[in-house]
Amino acid sequence: MRSEFCSVRGGEGKPFVIVKGETYWREGEQECEILPSATLLFAGLSIHRRRPAKPSPLPSNPSNNVVRRLSLPVSSSLFSLLSSLVEWLSALWCSILPASSTSIITMEPQTQEASNSQRHTSDQNVHNVSDHMDEDVTSDAVDMDQYRINSWEDIGKIDFSSLSMKNICQLHFADLGLAFEFYNSYAKTRGFSVRKSRSIIVDGKVREKTYVCSCEGYRLEKWNHMKNRVREPKPETRCGCMSKLHVFFDAVTESWVVRDFCDEHNHELVVLKLARMLRSHKKMTEPDISQMNHMKEVGISMPNIFGSLASQCGGYENVNFSIKDMHNQVAKQRRQLPDDLTSAMAYLETLAARDQNLFYSVEKGREGVFRQIFWCDGRCQLDYDLFGDVLAFDATYKKNRYRLLVVIFSGVNHHNQTVVFGAAIVSNERKSTYVWLLKQLLIAMKGKTPTSVITDGHHSMVIAIQEVFPNAHHRLCAWHLMRNATSNIHKPQFTKMFTKLMLGNYEVGVFEQKWEEMVGFFGVEDREWIVDMYEKRNMWATAHIRGKFFAGFRTTSRCESLHAVLKRYIKSRYDLTEFVQHFQRCLSYMRHREDLADFKSSTGQPVMQTHFQQLERSAATIYTRQIFVLFRSMLHKASTLKVIYEEETSSCNIYQVSKFYKPNMIWHVSFHREQDEFKCSCMRMDSIGIPCSHILAVLGFLDIAELPKSLVLRRWTRKAKEGISGYDDMGGLMEDSLAINRRACLAHWCKQIMNEGCLKGDIFNESRDALVNILLCIRAHNGDNNMMEEHAEYMYEDLAKNGSTEIETTRKPKRCSYCRKGGGHNIATCSMKKMDERTPKFDDDAEENIEGEDYSFVDAESDEYIHTEWFEEEDEYLDSSRYYEQSGGETASSIDYDSGGADDDYEAEL
Repeated sequence: MRSEFCSVRGGEGKPFVIVKGETYWREGEQECEILPSATLLFAGLSIHRRRPAKPSPLPSNPSNNVVRRLSLPVSSSLFSLLSSLVEWLSALWCSILPASSTSIITMEPQTQEASNSQRHTSDQNVHNVSDHMDEDVTSDAVDMDQYRINSWEDIGKIDFSSLSMKNICQLHFADLGLAFEFYNSYAKTRGFSVRKSRSIIVDGKVREKTYVCSCEGYRLEKWNHMKNRVREPKPETRCGCMSKLHVFFDAVTESWVVRDFCDEHNHELVVLKLARMLRSHKKMTEPDISQMNHMKEVGISMPNIFGSLASQCGGYENVNFSIKDMHNQVAKQRRQLPDDLTSAMAYLETLAARDQNLFYSVEKGREGVFRQIFWCDGRCQLDYDLFGDVLAFDATYKKNRYRLLVVIFSGVNHHNQTVVFGAAIVSNERKSTYVWLLKQLLIAMKGKTPTSVITDGHHSMVIAIQEVFPNAHHRLCAWHLMRNATSNIHKPQFTKMFTKLMLGNYEVGVFEQKWEEMVGFFGVEDREWIVDMYEKRNMWATAHIRGKFFAGFRTTSRCESLHAVLKRYIKSRYDLTEFVQHFQRCLSYMRHREDLADFKSSTGQPVMQTHFQQLERSAATIYTRQIFVLFRSMLHKASTLKVIYEEETSSCNIYQVSKFYKPNMIWHVSFHREQDEFKCSCMRMDSIGIPCSHILAVLGFLDIAELPKSLVLRRWTRKAKEGISGYDDMGGLMEDSLAINRRACLAHWCKQIMNEGCLKGDIFNESRDALVNILLCIRAHNGDNNMMEEHAEYMYEDLAKNGSTEIETTRKPKRCSYCRKGGGHNIATCSMKKMDERTPKFDDDAEENIEGEDYSFVDAESDEYIHTEWFEEEDEYLDSSRYYEQSGGETASSIDYDSGGADDDYEAEL
């Protein structure tokens, strides 16, 4: 091997080598290029040429457009031996060659102070590469440090169309991420995609990195010949392309320097218009992700979000990602969170930081496996305190990815709207589960028990209610009973008569008589279901239930309607955390609807439409607008009634009310003067809380112009929430009003900048730079981490210490979506569905209507009041003596009156 060394000398422990007039320093000093002719490979010594003050053009290999630099590891332990060897070889070489052919340059090494001074001067002269990219890189006036890229903004200013290979070879980057961003941006302008390849790691740190074209390499043959493949294999894109960018870390300048760069491809490049669809160029920026998350939180679907983002960018062709990329980003965010239960509890803790009254409880089984969770916020507790006299709850499936059951406790507020008292996610419908739920509800509501409860009649629910709420009146859903009658008896005529008997406002004796006649007529006396229903008659027959306050509930249709509303906000693919978040959003919308109803009730006065205008005007000032409309319908019916008999007793006055042209339909109204109290034999006032038409007819007969206080139930009035502290402070998920105004203000001005700043290039550049500087200042002022994020991370860590957060799931067998039974059939072949289609329906509720009531409800879309057709019932015989015993009065006459207990003019239950 022929040596090219002329002299080797050392200074202060830092020897250098002189090769053909060029000075090289060992690794650790300032690193420069090694000429291709000066390939120095011996004894593992790495030496480098001192960087000249004015660089010369870098050579290139025209065959493959590759420019290389060499950096070999140093073996410092052999340095003294190698130095002696090199010095001996140099002396020998000089003695052999003629003096004329020898080019010996003696150069003393710089001192440490001089070297440091040079580095300091070099660091002070760092410029962005874009500032001089249009200059000739071969010019002696250009410093190498002018090609340093310090930030992403520097990459954005580069004109890639005029960028030469020599420019790229002299670039050095502040960090490894910038090197990739530069190469990826360059690839987009050329029409190819890049990916990260091999790395060289020293002492646990990456020292060299290679980025290659996405077509580099070849696909393994085993992936093309999979026997168990289900999907069509993806098109093969790898063809052995050699294009790459190789960078290494320079410890002296603390930057990443280009070592190898190849820009030759063996495949067709994509046209610039379609380059955005290549894999490395399809990415979502942080603003895009943030905007997507905000839209997703309010229930906007991914296609609609994508369309909105495309509209903001000026068209789909300007969007650098697809809908699938958005779904992948959501999945990535989920993976970055802790386990689902811990995340859900952390979210509830975040809500509790804003709502000190929020209550939640989690039950775990053996080994800490999740069983069920119950929660209610402060607003739910206030609503329960006012409207919790009637409680309805039901379980539903398919509301989350775990197939867990969702139980929602609900009622009705003073606007005749559904109001939620709490929610739970449970793993089963055992008795112990419902007992635990009701006890948690009792704890959250500070021990207040409901007056009445209505359910679908599930056996576990019935037992749990008897145990936890022993004094509550439990009513079974009439709609479920009608379906059960159809499925158990299989006779449409029986279902019709059973429904009539169930809803008829009969006396108990009349009910017993009609029941015996019905079961005898159909010969079903010994049927198990018939026997069971008769034993539970005080839970479903109006004859046994009337007089007990249920606020108009006769079915769980409100629960079903609420489930339908939840479908707009909650998808079956949601996990536990997403379910809780979107459920709270649904509550926020429902409370917004209540605010709208409050506004309508407090502004304007309804137009009087009845002949009892004084009573009507009095009620208009007392009731909310929705309840007033129901009251007005009673006034209309009162105009068809007349008082036919009046009797005064020692304790009250008794009035007999009849309907025009129907003398056999008689009702008894008693007026207790001392208490200023009215009672009617129909007992609708006690059941619903709104005066019946019979009482209103007596008020008109007595020329009473204002509603007595005894006929006004506070829960239906405008003042239902008046004087209750806490309602004004409950904002649900709303933020601080000042923060909302600030966001709106900033959004307004940013939109102005966006619309006007993109018209001209120079204005765009100034606007962009100004916004970047503002953003950097804001980030520096706010710090790296948001306080709420730190608080959430702390809660994640704290909650994760509480043992296992595994969720117990229950995969239910496939059942018919109509009858909820198995048996190998579906809704298309369900026999019960076919029977129901032949059975007359008494309940005309719209499941999509959250304000849906059993017999009169408000349409959620049009806000118009819709009244269903009332069920015509036969006249009944009223035992007047029993009525007078209940009213505390005396029997007016020994004559028995025929009374229309289920009158066809007063079927105005809510």
